[in-house]
Amino acid sequence: MRLQRVQKPGAFHHLRPYSAVHRNASSGLNVTLNQINANSYDGSKLAEVVAQLPLRDSSGIPVLVSYDGGIAIPQCDDFPSRVHGVRKLNEILCSLLLGGIHVEVLRSEELVIGALHDKANLVAYTPSLHANLRLNWAAPTDRMGPLIHPRVLMVDEMHKAFHQGQQVIQSMLSFSSLFLLSGYTAMMYRNNSDALNNLWITVEQLTEHIWREQYLKNRSSFPVYVAKAHSKPRIKKRLGSISTKHKLLCLSNIFSKDCYRVLNRARRKRNHLAHSGVVPESNLIEQLWSVLPELIEVASDTKHLGLRRLSGGAMENWDIPARTDFEEWVNLAKAL
Repeated sequence: MRLQRVQKPGAFHHLRPYSAVHRNASSGLNVTLNQINANSYDGSKLAEVVAQLPLRDSSGIPVLVSYDGGIAIPQCDDFPSRVHGVRKLNEILCSLLLGGIHVEVLRSEELVIGALHDKANLVAYTPSLHANLRLNWAAPTDRMGPLIHPRVLMVDEMHKAFHQGQQVIQSMLSFSSLFLLSGYTAMMYRNNSDALNNLWITVEQLTEHIWREQYLKNRSSFPVYVAKAHSKPRIKKRLGSISTKHKLLCLSNIFSKDCYRVLNRARRKRNHLAHSGVVPESNLIEQLWSVLPELIEVASDTKHLGLRRLSGGAMENWDIPARTDFEEWVNLAKAL
């Protein structure tokens, strides 16, 4: 297929799992099993732009969202390189995550290059399952799941999640979207070391913001026992450490004792990972994830963060098969 030259280049990423974005309750394509088998569904409709998300960049050009979950930004001066484009797309994805929508981190090698075509469609020049489905090139087995049982997201739901996430991100200059997004993705796939490393960086960034903006600026209003603890030689000597800051923040009731206990345990496990290579258990990651909404809400002065709806439960390991006789496997290996 030969694509005509276009002047609206863009870069985008498709939401995972495969998603269908609906304007309203009746705007789905309703692809039938017969259409799947005959490959007669209208694939071009998958590329149709159905929503926009505003960006606070100098160009004023918004994000475009396609029916099949493509999140696209323009290749303009706001994003002069691939690195800038990936960073911005991950910020957008993190905004949706903070607002309560499951998304996964975008790696630079996964970036899709394409363009706005015919004033209404996002076309992709990078080969992928999404591109094959749009062009009716996908194999029958590849068509079934995405087109018959996609995850359905409503435009209104995306708008609300994005706006709440943007409010959080814009409220903290030291907050990096990539680490929270990477930690969440790693947690979902049971990559426990990556999950703890990334989520702990998020904890430290949030802690520094809370310490600077809420603790240091309001020390005079805290109870007397906080000032006494602050003046103890052992505390004063280690005032720059994350453990001491957590202790004082908890003592000042800026965050809860339950939060403090989880952070204390996670910090120790993070040190064991860094110094001894001890991989943390999934339940620790899930506990850390469970207290992150509290830290984010405190740091950003946000209430009812959508992120609370996302469980820290990771994807299950594969089931043990009913047949566990590996004699043929072993014999083949011996013969090689």
